[in-house]
Amino acid sequence: MKVTKTRNVSLEFTNDQYQRIKAMADFHGVTVPTYLRTAILARTADDADYRDAMTNLKLSHGETVSRLQIRQCLGLE
Repeated sequence: MKVTKTRNVSLEFTNDQYQRIKAMADFHGVTVPTYLRTAILARTADDADYRDAMTNLKLSHGETVSRLQIRQCLGLE
């Protein structure tokens, strides 16, 4: 079985910030570390998607294909 290596990260929040984070973690039924991990990884994925989209747009020289054109190419329209 492969063991995944992990790293510990320390973050500091004001009491007010922590209470807001804790309230959201409680709302979602998870611990604060799980809530923070999920939020950070979701943001990281969103940023990577945006970066990739901007790269693709640049490589296409601004030319785009509409949703309708894609559906037509796939025989869905």
